[in-house]
Amino acid sequence: MSGLRAGAAVVSIEPPLPSDPQGFVRRAVAVRDSIDSCQVRACVIQNDDYIIAVLAADVTNLDTYFADRVRKAIVAATGIPYDNILLNSSHTHAGLWPRKEGEKLHGEFAQLTDAEHAYFEKIPYDYASACVKAISRMQPARISGGTGTAPGIAVNRRERDGKGGTILGWNKENFIDEEVPTIRIDAHDGSAIATLIGFGCHPVVLGGEVPYAGSDFLGPLRNQVEMLRGGTCIFFQGAAGNILPLEAFFDHPGPEIAFGHRLALEAVHAVVDKDPREIDIKHIAYGSVTPISLYRRKARNPQGAQPILAKRKVLSLPLNPSLTVADMERELQERSNDYAATEKAGGERDVLNPIRYHISWLTEMLKMAALGPLPEEIPGEIWVARLGDCAIVGTPGELFTEIGAEVRRRSPFATTLFAGYCQGVLGYVSTPEEYQWGGYEPTVAQRGYGHPAPFAPEASRILIEESLTLLNQLGGGND
Repeated sequence: MSGLRAGAAVVSIEPPLPSDPQGFVRRAVAVRDSIDSCQVRACVIQNDDYIIAVLAADVTNLDTYFADRVRKAIVAATGIPYDNILLNSSHTHAGLWPRKEGEKLHGEFAQLTDAEHAYFEKIPYDYASACVKAISRMQPARISGGTGTAPGIAVNRRERDGKGGTILGWNKENFIDEEVPTIRIDAHDGSAIATLIGFGCHPVVLGGEVPYAGSDFLGPLRNQVEMLRGGTCIFFQGAAGNILPLEAFFDHPGPEIAFGHRLALEAVHAVVDKDPREIDIKHIAYGSVTPISLYRRKARNPQGAQPILAKRKVLSLPLNPSLTVADMERELQERSNDYAATEKAGGERDVLNPIRYHISWLTEMLKMAALGPLPEEIPGEIWVARLGDCAIVGTPGELFTEIGAEVRRRSPFATTLFAGYCQGVLGYVSTPEEYQWGGYEPTVAQRGYGHPAPFAPEASRILIEESLTLLNQLGGGND
């Protein structure tokens, strides 16, 4: 047998109730029930003394502070090296966002509740527990991959407004990566250990009016894959920065199930004929009145080696120039006046929260500017791993679909799963071509992440080229 071993596990991270999911600024009421279970899912893979862990969880994001705490908790519980751990956030808008800051811009409660604080404090150990469970289930394994296509379920959301700008909607002329890279990890007897799936689409089939915590389309996807293949399904949110479900923001549960099932079927289809085991064909002489030849597929023993290796690099990602202090002070006064007038007129949190979104950011930036120059760049981590002929790329933001597609297209590996929303999530990274159209992602979305300005246009090219450099350092998929 080869030295490759793998195990997978699931731990519930359902939010405390009531709590405020952090995906919709206009959400005014806390959730008091769950539509399904938010979870952290882990797969641990080892070859001789080398071990890596890849995890995905139903949280909106992790900030860099909590991503660091999670990895350190995993190291302490398992001994897996810090550099060999990937954390992907599903970006469900019906989940919580573990981060260091105490103020919330979304929901019923202006500050984190005691229960939400306790949830955040516990969550690093939930991630670690998932890894401990996965290690306890490790068995000899083989890995293969395939890539399918799921057309027509998602759309590029950068809709042109007819006035030279952009709103969120449908833009069917703009590119969307509809491919579904999938990695299959099986035991030597052919049973499934794990199925790793990548696809880039905001999990907002359900809108903020649906009063439940949950995973959106991810739970139905995982359930369907596990029904068809067995094992543990782990979904890695991809380059979803400018991608929405074709039909999004429903005000009632149900549509997310069809979306998840469609994506699940494509993922399983991508690997159903990709048996990762090396197979010999055994001939059996059979018959009575007439000779019959029978043939049986038999897993080779021992199986050949499949290398695994991970690399990471922390980059400096440039920002656009920030607003001047005078411009921020002017805008803060305007926003504060708007807030006071709206509140006096009886406005509720659904209209006050979006105004507070800007006030909170402006207030924090002015505090930072009083202490010194605002940052002109932000550190962000790229993480890559080789799994036999397959690869995983993890990047630290809400990257546009074109970025992930180019990395996968130029990758030296047969199957490359591209994940955004990894490690500490830093915010939107747009392609240079989209800055001329303005809109949410290249102009104001950084305010929710606490940065002084959006990423500069060159940030996308840095992420692409550095990802490919690391992939090439891992070797080609067939060497």
